[in-house]
Amino acid sequence: MRIRRAMRKKPLRRPVKKPRLKRYRMKQQKARLVGAGYTEEQLVHLNTKEIRAALREAKA
Repeated sequence: MRIRRAMRKKPLRRPVKKPRLKRYRMKQQKARLVGAGYTEEQLVHLNTKEIRAALREAKA
């Protein structure tokens, strides 16, 4: 029996998330919130979940 393509596609082959890209995304999201009316002082106190929730609210 041969090894099919689906069996070769293991989770170990997936690309690893990089911290630099996460910082880049957070910087972009904060810039979008500043454009939506948030101040830098307000953003300092928000964690990542709160930032994403604020983006969803600002979008609606």
